[in-house]
Amino acid sequence: MKLLYTITLSALLISCANTNQSVLKTDDELTSTINLLFDKYVANDFELSDYYADDVVARVNNQELNGYENLITGFKAHHELLYNDISIDELYVHTNYFSNGEVWSNAWFTWSGVGKTTGEEYTNRAHFDYKWENGKIVELLAYYSEYADLKESAALQATQE
Repeated sequence: MKLLYTITLSALLISCANTNQSVLKTDDELTSTINLLFDKYVANDFELSDYYADDVVARVNNQELNGYENLITGFKAHHELLYNDISIDELYVHTNYFSNGEVWSNAWFTWSGVGKTTGEEYTNRAHFDYKWENGKIVELLAYYSEYADLKESAALQATQE
């Protein structure tokens, strides 16, 4: 009977020793970098080339932007053309270190801003994913309602006609 317990315990310990696991962290350097990127976005500071690959691919809902310059142009348009008083609240970020070697940071937050043209106050829940390779972001996936962007863009265009 003692042998049966020993075999069962050994089998249990061996089965629990799976080293092929992913790890999620909230206090690592990459997670801190994503938090910093949000601070820089709110501050209208777009010196971000140290963090993004030159050929970064950004997918904003169903739109694809290729390259660092196109991504930054989109970020800048929020401040320069569309919104005042931009803020990021309820930010939560973690980074996944997957067993296959991929590394992704995920962020959930509430974006707020006031339309430059309409004066309307907007809030928008959003989720962003960042894929890391060699210390740089190579892919950004952004999911949020485009209602505010579309409304402000249309209002801005109407004033220019």
